[in-house]
Amino acid sequence: MEEPVVIGHDKFKIGEDETAKRELRVVKVHDDVIQIQEEVHGIIALVGASSSVNIKKDELKQLIKIAKEKFGWSDLCE
Repeated sequence: MEEPVVIGHDKFKIGEDETAKRELRVVKVHDDVIQIQEEVHGIIALVGASSSVNIKKDELKQLIKIAKEKFGWSDLCE
């Protein structure tokens, strides 16, 4: 499997003195499948947590279509 590409990285405040860190990465699993990984570290996850989703090429096209039509993300390409 290839190295993930980081597409998002941010910190957010969850309490007066507590900050959580979040990172979103994409990795190619197969020619027509990508995996999106989100890792959150901080008090919410205690030691950390991660989840992932496999997306086929045609599913991504549908996701883009839904994001454009339902969420108004008109700057996405097909």
